[in-house]
Amino acid sequence: MAAARAGGAGRTRGGRCTVNGRRRVVIASNRVPPPPAEGAPWPAGGLVSALLPPLAAVGGLWFGWSGQAGDPDTPPQRTVTPDIDYVTIDLPEQEIADFYEGFCNRTLWPHLHGLAEQATALHREYSTYRTANRRFALALVPLLAADDLIWVHDYQLIPLGQELQRLGWRGPLGYFHHVPVPPREHWEAIPNHEALATAFTAYELVGTQTPRDRDQLRTLLPAGHGEHISAHPVGIDPQRFRQFAASHGADPLAREGDDRQILFGVDRLDYTKGIRQRLEAFERLLLRDARWRHEARFVQWAAPSRGNVPEYQAERAAVIEVAERINARFGEPHPVELDLTSHPPDEVAAGLEAADICVVTSLADGMNLVAKEFAAVHSAEHPGVLVLSDTCGAASQLTGALPVRATDVGSIEGALERALQMPWDERSRRAAVLRTTVDLTTAGRWFQEFVLELERRRPGGAPTVFRW
Repeated sequence: MAAARAGGAGRTRGGRCTVNGRRRVVIASNRVPPPPAEGAPWPAGGLVSALLPPLAAVGGLWFGWSGQAGDPDTPPQRTVTPDIDYVTIDLPEQEIADFYEGFCNRTLWPHLHGLAEQATALHREYSTYRTANRRFALALVPLLAADDLIWVHDYQLIPLGQELQRLGWRGPLGYFHHVPVPPREHWEAIPNHEALATAFTAYELVGTQTPRDRDQLRTLLPAGHGEHISAHPVGIDPQRFRQFAASHGADPLAREGDDRQILFGVDRLDYTKGIRQRLEAFERLLLRDARWRHEARFVQWAAPSRGNVPEYQAERAAVIEVAERINARFGEPHPVELDLTSHPPDEVAAGLEAADICVVTSLADGMNLVAKEFAAVHSAEHPGVLVLSDTCGAASQLTGALPVRATDVGSIEGALERALQMPWDERSRRAAVLRTTVDLTTAGRWFQEFVLELERRRPGGAPTVFRW
């Protein structure tokens, strides 16, 4: 691959950056994954695992923030690979503080997940949010060709479509909302929520994870602007994920001489994920039925996330406190193993494959791809049990899971016990249903269906033909 500063000559197309010679797909997201080394697993992350495989299959450009502070007047950094052009820009330090750490992480994120108690609201930060989106647009426009198709991703860039149109963009323009759409009372607590709702109307197609989110977003937009919103549940690349698991080799959850059933959680360390609630439910189960102290262990991986944000610092301390309390109460062998480091995708895949039970108890979640990844690496012959919060978007698709109410520790406790006691035949039936679902609703299909619908909505737009 080659790296260079991208300027106005960025219209030239590297690699297979067209879809059947017609349109190049241009992805815009807040962060851009680093190009994977040849033969290495692709970077972790829900948005990355959904977008990278299908974009690499058809070719395109991926544009966004580098994750670094720097001089905003520096030209974008461009890395050309055979499949994807990666283009990133730096942001000023104060803009990162107000736009990303402030408005995105401390205002939008909690309100969109219905957790107002975690939110702060500063009108200055909304102004910087709009400034950052304008900066993204100014850097992206010189890279575009007239027949490109732009697909914007997630809440950090809701106004990007408006900013692109103000700069003269008239080509296909779509947006996908990866996170939940909250009830009106949470939406209206967001500063400048009316202007934010209007920003959605710049897109010809807005995608949501579920029909519920679609219907809710329609109620928040100005009258007459809801028909361009469509539900497109995001998927994974199940075959590639199974290859990750096979390539890792060693079982990352194995403990010599330990044959206890493994309950496994793997998340970012985020207060929306319900990590404390699941550990407290496990603690209640151990208190109620002493046999599980010697027949089950809970392994929780919680990757560091947004460490500069006070609410995340508090959540980290709270999760550690719960895990240490449980282990102090029950002694050796410790029932909880808490790992607060990041793990590469192949290790996550191997861990999910080795687990007997996967526990996903998000308080709110647009989709939750960990649930789908667990389903992908289990089967009727190698079954695992999925415990899944009914407030995850994935719950409407993964009907083979055991549903729980994430805010009800008793509900989680009951599901954990049922999972531990589940007979082989039932495990096998449920695992087969889950695997079939994720194999039929892949990231590639999601990508293709969204792009095709976006093109169909343009007057006289001929649909793109995909060849995978």
